[in-house]
Amino acid sequence: MSSGEARPAYEAVLVPALTRIQHEFGFLKREALVEYAKDSGTPLHRLQAVASFFPHFRLSPPKKITLRVCRDMACHLAGSAAILRDIGASADGDLAVEGVSCLGRCDRAPAACVEVRGAEHESYFLGRTAEELKAILGACSAGTPPACDHDADQKYSAGDWAIDAYRGNAPEYLGVQKAIAARNAAIASAGLIFAEQRNWGSDKLEQFRRGAVGQTGAGFSADDEVSGAVLAWQTAADWASDPSLGGWSDALLDEFKAADLRGLGGAGIPAVQKWKDVRDAVRGARQRGTDDRAFIVVNGDESEPATFKDRELLLRAPHTIVEGVILAGLITEASQGFIYIRHEYAEQIAACETEIRRAEGMGFCGANASVLGRPFPISVFVSPGGYICGEQSALIEAMSDRRGEPRNMPPKLETNGLIDLPTLVSNVETFAWVPCILIHGGKTYAAQGVNTWQGRRFFSVSGDVKRPGVFEVPMGLTLRELIHGEQYCGGMAGDQKLKAFAPSGPSGGFLPAMLTAARGLPRNHTEKKEWQALAARRGFDPAATELDILDLELELNLFRALSPTQALGAGLVVYAEGRDMAGEAVKSAEFFRNESCGKCVPCRTGSQKFASLGAHLLAGGIAADRWKNDITPLITELGKAIEMASICGLGRSVPMPWRTLINFFPDDIARHLADAAQPKGDVP
Repeated sequence: MSSGEARPAYEAVLVPALTRIQHEFGFLKREALVEYAKDSGTPLHRLQAVASFFPHFRLSPPKKITLRVCRDMACHLAGSAAILRDIGASADGDLAVEGVSCLGRCDRAPAACVEVRGAEHESYFLGRTAEELKAILGACSAGTPPACDHDADQKYSAGDWAIDAYRGNAPEYLGVQKAIAARNAAIASAGLIFAEQRNWGSDKLEQFRRGAVGQTGAGFSADDEVSGAVLAWQTAADWASDPSLGGWSDALLDEFKAADLRGLGGAGIPAVQKWKDVRDAVRGARQRGTDDRAFIVVNGDESEPATFKDRELLLRAPHTIVEGVILAGLITEASQGFIYIRHEYAEQIAACETEIRRAEGMGFCGANASVLGRPFPISVFVSPGGYICGEQSALIEAMSDRRGEPRNMPPKLETNGLIDLPTLVSNVETFAWVPCILIHGGKTYAAQGVNTWQGRRFFSVSGDVKRPGVFEVPMGLTLRELIHGEQYCGGMAGDQKLKAFAPSGPSGGFLPAMLTAARGLPRNHTEKKEWQALAARRGFDPAATELDILDLELELNLFRALSPTQALGAGLVVYAEGRDMAGEAVKSAEFFRNESCGKCVPCRTGSQKFASLGAHLLAGGIAADRWKNDITPLITELGKAIEMASICGLGRSVPMPWRTLINFFPDDIARHLADAAQPKGDVP
């Protein structure tokens, strides 16, 4: 580092401490909090502020058994609401029954979690009926809990995925080795220049080598000439700006550019831009002589309903993610890495921790990363819960021992992230593709797309399909092929017709089976180049005024051009004919209400208003004329206000389920509207 002294690794304190207290007592016992506050010098009010924010923390003793049943999207389709009503009626002093937001097991809906007081982990029971869950609860109450379901039981194999460059064999971290070789070759080239032009001997060359790789901890010293050369190298300045010298990482970043690798958490931002921004921020700190630490953070929170692809990557291919983090550390010259995983993913946490230990043993990371040539510790940060922590700045707040509330930005995380230092935050899958791209080349990855699109990606599919699950597909595969292809979902459940499709969990709203010029397609759609190209590829009339959504190709840029919601996330939900989309939109509104962090007033109160309107609609409490004349304009204006004033993407997503319900499924609304003369109550 620029100061010549290694700075300490960052470690969260409060969240782990609260987790330990809860693990010991089953809840956050006040006496234990008071004792910790006294011993650590942390104000008690700060502990309580953090503890009260995250849903995983309990401030009062739990009952003997707690049953939590997911109430979102696929689980709602599978009857979770009826299960909650049925079993909830039998709740007593020993049993608590709660609805909960997505548990990440949408492919085995309905998902239920059973927590027995004193047990180390929750147990998951998936795809069970109410009667089966009652029997399970009875066995738990009798002290003989049955075997639970595990994610490892699913028949997925990393060896079948292109993302795993090792195809299921023991990973050798070839991508890291390639990057280290490129770095070392550049350092050797610089050494030749110094030996020939400055007559440096072996001592100075070794000092430069150690400084260049960042091996500047205790015992490192260098004279002014070497220190100046190291600074130029570490900032790619002056003589070191050449790509064969201090700019050696540019060639690796060019591979990501050739691959067109994008953030695969939903935003679709080119990955190379974030990496360059963090690297440049580190270089700027070195030029200023300030703290030049930086962090790599994998966003494995994955709490978006219907999204569970990262669950499988973390469990079955953790080496791809760990290697991706190390490569990010090498290229950006960050000092530390974290894999942030939701606490419901116990198997995934264990798999990543095991792989980190293995990589440490090979010398690729850790406090003594011998192959890397400098320290680069990686650890797992276990999330204390909350959908909002999937928003990257809220995630950083949680890691900073604060309430997980989104930040107002700018400044962006790439310059002012964790402890106000440069931080690269990206999705699990984005990091997982990095080793494959560097090992095989960016163009090789790009060539794996279809229908003129580039690359591959993962989707999680749930709902009314024969085979829900996680699928790695070529970018540009049609929705028709994904739903009906034998190697994918195998068709609609019961061979029913498609009614609706959620392209991005609740955040992307609901699309009808047919988009038309009057309802859904963009204005002047036939003039768009994306439409004309799609018509040519799919073989329909370019002057057509409607589009079967099964003909949409799964690629973000195409959805942004032609889809009315412009969204394509990783969690796709399929709805068959006969489904009530009004009920599904209301469940989505309730999800946003439940998961709003409450920081912004428009989101906090607006999401509550949407949920209240939904409950009133389903109860038959809104007359048809009032719906048309008063409620629909109110929903439109309220949606605009929330979108304009919300800090993060959660708030901006709140109106989408309602907007698409009104635009595309008016008949589903109409069946719930009361006769004008007999509404069942007043609108809240």
